[in-house]
Amino acid sequence: IGMFCYSGLTPEQVDRLTSEFHIYMTRNGRISMAGVTTGNVEYLAHAIHEVTKA
Repeated sequence: IGMFCYSGLTPEQVDRLTSEFHIYMTRNGRISMAGVTTGNVEYLAHAIHEVTKA
């Protein structure tokens, strides 16, 4: 897995994560796994769920 992984999120979903949840990653969905902690993983999961649900 390394320090970074591709989330599979679209650029539009990444834009929503940034504007609505202040979660930052590259527009192609690459996220730093080093920044995911036990203190923020639930917030991250909730945010990803919100931008990906139909």
